[in-house]
Amino acid sequence: MDYAQTLRDLEQACGDLQDPATRVAAEKHLQEFGKRPDAVAAGKYALANSSIPTAKFFALRGIKEYVIASFTVLGLEEALRLRDDLIQLACANSQSLESFVLDSLCWVVAVITKRAWVESAEQQRSAFIQTLCEDILRYSLPSIGIIVSTYLIDEIAGGSKCSEFNLPWEFHYSCKVSFENTHMIRLFEAALKVLHHKLQRSIQMRSAPPGGSRAIAYERRSALHIADRVLNWSFTPQDATHAVATSFGRSRSSAAGCSISHGASKQDSDEFDDVDSGSNSGKAILDMEDQNRTPLFPQQWQSLLLDSDVLNLFFSVYEATVSDQMHAYFSPGSSHIALQCMIQVSGLRGRGLFASDGAKDGDSIRALYAQVIMRKQLHMIRHVCTMDLASDSSEDIVVAATQMIRRFIEAQLGEQPCTVVDGKRLHPLALLMAGVPETLEYFNETSKLICSLLQAAAGILNSDGTKFVDDDFGDVDNYFVMQAFDELATAWSAVIDEVNEWTFLDKVSEPAHANGAESASSDANGGLYSRQIDSRGVLASFTQFLTTTAYMIRTQYIQLRMLMCEDSVLASNNRSETVTIDQGLLAKDYVVYEDQLQFFALLARLDIRTSVNRLHESLRSRCAALQSEFARLERAINSGEYDESDGRGSQRTIDLLHEQIHWIVLMIGYTLADSGTSERVLIPGPVTEYSKTCTNTEQDHVVQAIMSMLQLLQFELMSPSSTLAAYGSPLLAETLFWALRRIVPVYILFDFSDYRQVSQSIAAAFGSAADGGNGAAVVGGILGLVRPAFELWISEEDVLQMCIDMLLAFAQRPSIAQAITKSPLFAPLMQYLVGSVHRFPEATHSSIIEALTMLCCHSPSAEHERSFAELKSLILGGFGQAAAQPQDSRTVGRLLDGLDMMDGMLSAANFRNMDMIFDLLFELQPIFEQLLSTYASDDNIPRKVVQAIESACRYLDIPSLPDNEHMLRLSHNIRSILHVYQKTHQGQVSTSQASAADVESLGDVTALISAMSYLVRNEMGFAPNEASPSTCRQVSDDFGETEVFGIYCIHTTAMSSQLSTPNVLRAYMQLLSDMVQYRTPSLIRWLPVQTWRSILDMLVDGVDNDIYDVGRRTYEVVGKLGAFIKINGLGVVSEELGQLFRQGVQRLLSKLLRALLFSTFDAELVESAGAALITLGLIDPNHLRLCFGELFKHSDSSVFADRLSATFSRLNAELESNDAVHSFLGSVGPIPDPIDSAALRQPLFDFLVSTRAVLRVK
Repeated sequence: MDYAQTLRDLEQACGDLQDPATRVAAEKHLQEFGKRPDAVAAGKYALANSSIPTAKFFALRGIKEYVIASFTVLGLEEALRLRDDLIQLACANSQSLESFVLDSLCWVVAVITKRAWVESAEQQRSAFIQTLCEDILRYSLPSIGIIVSTYLIDEIAGGSKCSEFNLPWEFHYSCKVSFENTHMIRLFEAALKVLHHKLQRSIQMRSAPPGGSRAIAYERRSALHIADRVLNWSFTPQDATHAVATSFGRSRSSAAGCSISHGASKQDSDEFDDVDSGSNSGKAILDMEDQNRTPLFPQQWQSLLLDSDVLNLFFSVYEATVSDQMHAYFSPGSSHIALQCMIQVSGLRGRGLFASDGAKDGDSIRALYAQVIMRKQLHMIRHVCTMDLASDSSEDIVVAATQMIRRFIEAQLGEQPCTVVDGKRLHPLALLMAGVPETLEYFNETSKLICSLLQAAAGILNSDGTKFVDDDFGDVDNYFVMQAFDELATAWSAVIDEVNEWTFLDKVSEPAHANGAESASSDANGGLYSRQIDSRGVLASFTQFLTTTAYMIRTQYIQLRMLMCEDSVLASNNRSETVTIDQGLLAKDYVVYEDQLQFFALLARLDIRTSVNRLHESLRSRCAALQSEFARLERAINSGEYDESDGRGSQRTIDLLHEQIHWIVLMIGYTLADSGTSERVLIPGPVTEYSKTCTNTEQDHVVQAIMSMLQLLQFELMSPSSTLAAYGSPLLAETLFWALRRIVPVYILFDFSDYRQVSQSIAAAFGSAADGGNGAAVVGGILGLVRPAFELWISEEDVLQMCIDMLLAFAQRPSIAQAITKSPLFAPLMQYLVGSVHRFPEATHSSIIEALTMLCCHSPSAEHERSFAELKSLILGGFGQAAAQPQDSRTVGRLLDGLDMMDGMLSAANFRNMDMIFDLLFELQPIFEQLLSTYASDDNIPRKVVQAIESACRYLDIPSLPDNEHMLRLSHNIRSILHVYQKTHQGQVSTSQASAADVESLGDVTALISAMSYLVRNEMGFAPNEASPSTCRQVSDDFGETEVFGIYCIHTTAMSSQLSTPNVLRAYMQLLSDMVQYRTPSLIRWLPVQTWRSILDMLVDGVDNDIYDVGRRTYEVVGKLGAFIKINGLGVVSEELGQLFRQGVQRLLSKLLRALLFSTFDAELVESAGAALITLGLIDPNHLRLCFGELFKHSDSSVFADRLSATFSRLNAELESNDAVHSFLGSVGPIPDPIDSAALRQPLFDFLVSTRAVLRVK
């Protein structure tokens, strides 16, 4: 072979690659190089004789491709010989080869090593790893051992950097297990020695010429790459369940992530991708939420990873990289990689890694490790606190430091010590306090860092830095300083939660201690610290520490928020008048800052007396200042002394006070009550304990804070005709209603039986009259504020909606709702709202009707009927002359409004008003049909009608109807409405329109699907949120025709592209699952063949769907439908439908088998999908055998074919003897239970894992 000519051709192609005119031909020639039968020999010749670097690069690529594609031809010995030749070439020419050529050469060595790994003897593997280690420890530059090791780790890890070997999963799995159990630790240890050596050299050469320091930095960075990859390694779990998950390769969370990216195919989501390449920014560290835990290292890593010198090494290396950064020569990225390693070692965890080593127990080992990390982090925290935290240059270290702290704290809190004290396992914090002297100092410095971050944010606001922060990040809250604060707030919250739980458990166990529980010294297996720890003393001291530090953090946070209010008001005043912001598009502060406010509440409840006192004083002082400013402004206007400049100054002052009060109210709301409106939300324990110490309501700042908010709301709701009304704040009004919605259901007219002991001041202020309380008067006072709010903020939708939400929350507490209906203010308020509803924003009408309907239920019977009649008249008034009126926009608006209000009434359905709402729905049936016919061309009215039917099916309690006749009437009415809808909308959406269906048109389909789902479950007598019950329940088929027609209606009014939209598809598969579970005979009897064809097509598409819920429901449907077909046969169906079912079974069987054997399948779905597969296989065993025959036919070797055949035979044998299969085959009934998937778990997993190990390739 003329290799000289081959080389000339290769070099010519490399030159042609630079010319656009010849690039395509050159690329083709270069791609063909690796397919040559003599690619290895030609490539080695090119490496030895070419002077063109790109020619060497493509020669190496050709060698790699040939080794991967033709390894069996090349042979193991020849491949290992080639690897040795290449590594010798690299060592001999490391100084002369261009860096990209040298990297490519080392990569090829790594690829050959992995490809030969399984077939190589253990002695050969160890020898090669030893060769790499020896080269690494020569400290040469560049180190071939380090470069090859880095590529080898990437290849064996199987991540996105891994080459495509086109080999079974079993090969990659075997490589990884062997490498991580025996060899990786040696490479890691060698990298640590390099880091140590370069660290010592760096110290010695601080004053040396730049060249030497550059060499040190380069080698240090290379060794850090190895350490970083190992510390992020995803170890293969020994647990069989996790091994199954690994073999299938896609978890539920990753599947959900894949479904978001519509442009990526399933092949793009690599199941072997365990290592993230990372980023060089501090924000990237924060964004890695799915990787915020250090891997679980096995026990054999204990002696190395937990060695104090090793742990200290990473921190020292980082300090060296920072020192290098101060000079002109340093290796970019080294400090970032070192920080990543420090984060990982700060979160070491797991019982295996901290298991007893014989000399020391696990808790002692954990304490020694924690001490080392605390000392190093303490040094870093103190250093960070001295930095300019607001500077961009601080971002990496600030973010990394907070991530380290959070990683360490969460890892320590997540591990249960083995030490037993007083018959109980020691709390993790108690272990730290007893075993690590620096614990309190560590947490104290962490609290100081939290305060420093808040101070840094405040410093930005007080300086000229606000402008560049706002330009780049929007506001200070989005700057990295506040993001770092959020990290520490999360960690600190975990600590407080742990202490609160510890306190609770300690109180619960007090009686046991009082009755003479065993002492710590009596515990035979107590552990090293069992005789030294006073657990309760530790708890008391740590709680006191948290209480002290909580005051500092709260103070800084309040100060920062007040400064942010000033900045917000200033920015608002400076904003151009031409720039307007739609506030409705902005998320509310109580949502956006929920985590911070919950953190504040945790801090506040540690010392509720001080925190509530301060919050109340802040609220009261600012309210007084606000009222004073309003009074001054009013005097100026009345006296004629008012001028424009005075008005602008007053507006700024009032705006600032409104903004600050808004935040104080948010803090009070989160501190005094937890979220939720149910009757089980109780007054927080710390609040109750504090309030019990107050002798009267005047001294109780909890009571006074609530009353101050009521007084402030009353002051804000001034007359619309007032000259000062324009200075009011809709934001503050909305926030006050939000606070009342959160607080009032918890405090007002509370149930004494929910508490062991009740505060007398709270009882007096907010209890019932029977208990000597004034709660009913408070409720009446709040009720008196509703109308003024509607009159003043009549055009502010958010304010009115929050006011209505408050009433809805009140309506869910019977005691409050009854107090409202007994109030003399309720009837006038209802009359006002009903009579003026059309003056309010249309978006609020539904909620208004819902709130009034719910509240009316608590009135006496006669009054309830009268109130309901008013609401009914209001709704019917919008439909009165629907047909007679022209189809103008005003008429359409009234009709839509009426449908919205009906929807609101249906949402308020309960046992007190159920019969009346049923009667109204029956009365509206002909009106709904008329609307569908008259306004068929309108997009909105048919959608609203369907949504009203959806609400009826969801909220009305169908089993509560008095007899079967009424139930049949309801079912017939709904079916009649659907008939009209189907008739007027069949084929209305063209194929071209469906391909670009908008959100509103999808709303029609979703509402129709949901209506049928709720109808099926409602008629069965289950609550809307109840889980699917067992199919053994006796099911009547009297109502099946309506649901079946709903399915038919969905398929004839929606296009396939609409049904395949993710959210629609989820809802449809849920409906189909329920229908097959309860209505299979109805489906068989009434559903046309064409609709069945569409359903089967959707089921085929649902198999191996990226969306978890779609896949899960698909396998449920297939299993249930397959059970019906297997047990009942196809003799009861038409010949055409029977033939369709037979074809469908074969299609589903083929695709399901391929998905289970080849796809990156979600491990959580294997059980249900496997049960569906076996059910289909029982229906058509011949087709299943045919599918396996195809697999045998396409196997690469007879060995694989024999393994597949043996695996299939073993599965058949296990199924034949399986009790679940026998029980299933012996079942009878119109709707048989599907096969028990749990009983098939083990044989299924054994079969699938064994088969996938052969068939799946990468």
